[in-house]
Amino acid sequence: MKSLVFGGPRKVYFEDREQPRILPGQVLIEVAACGICGTDLHVYNGLPAAWPVPGIRGHEFAGTVIAWADDVEGFQDGDRVVVQPLVHCGQCRFCRSGQTNLCSNLVLIGGELPGGFAEQAAVPARSLFKLPENLSLKRAASVETLATSVHAFQQNLSGILRSVAVLGAGAQGIFAVQLARLAGANLIAVSETLPHRLTVAQELGATDVVNARQENVVEVIRALTDGEGVDLVIEAAGKAVTRQQAIQLLRPGGTAIFLALGAEASPIDFMSLVPRELHLRGTQCYTDADFTLAIELLANGEIIVDPLITEMSLENGPAAFENLASNPGEMIKVLLEP
Repeated sequence: MKSLVFGGPRKVYFEDREQPRILPGQVLIEVAACGICGTDLHVYNGLPAAWPVPGIRGHEFAGTVIAWADDVEGFQDGDRVVVQPLVHCGQCRFCRSGQTNLCSNLVLIGGELPGGFAEQAAVPARSLFKLPENLSLKRAASVETLATSVHAFQQNLSGILRSVAVLGAGAQGIFAVQLARLAGANLIAVSETLPHRLTVAQELGATDVVNARQENVVEVIRALTDGEGVDLVIEAAGKAVTRQQAIQLLRPGGTAIFLALGAEASPIDFMSLVPRELHLRGTQCYTDADFTLAIELLANGEIIVDPLITEMSLENGPAAFENLASNPGEMIKVLLEP
């Protein structure tokens, strides 16, 4: 079986491995496409993770059902499915309260468990969502990414949303732009250092774009609100500088949602936060409900993903990771196809 294997920081290689064994409760799928996530890239660059090495990563994937364990029902050969990769215990206090994304015993398909950077993957049946006919497998591979942004908006939106700033225009940031548009924002400002990403963000709903290499992000975006600041900031870059910008961009009482991981230390100015009653929120992945909504948004064409996608073969996975890490160019969301 063709597989892309992680051997440690900056070490990804292509090799043949044995076909996965189907354990009780599992379904075997033939992978159609698997996206490279920002988290995958952070780990590739050395972010510590409790994932086995060597191991098969990849948690953003879709494919077709080809076999299943004897105790599994409800699937047919050829069913088109997308994988919800968060495996929760169902027993802890967070699972019992419906906060499965905060499960105390959470494991990740494509992290602790073998993932989708391979021709085939064996996954729990309860992790599979069947796809509507009008959603292609290629687009379905982006459901997981979109679900994270959906969760951020679902958890934090209240009242009328007039103005939004999105810091970072990778896949998460561009999905956030489109969700802000659906939420009714009339100002959606995006900052980014890569010109191509700014172009795509503007094509998909951004009203204003700021090249962070050439302009002062805080000055430009605050000027768009006559100095008041924005209702909502989506921080999707994971950098210390953008985290600080997020706080500086908020109007009094505004909310900043931090989507991106990143190991940089980020000091917080509490003399700015407290008197202005700012709300700073982390957001952890998604629930099954968020995942279902993400499928619907993509299937209905309310969220556009095609301009973000670069397709590459699984064999070219090592080059894809290195390019994304060092010089992404026009790459935003890379899909690896066996």
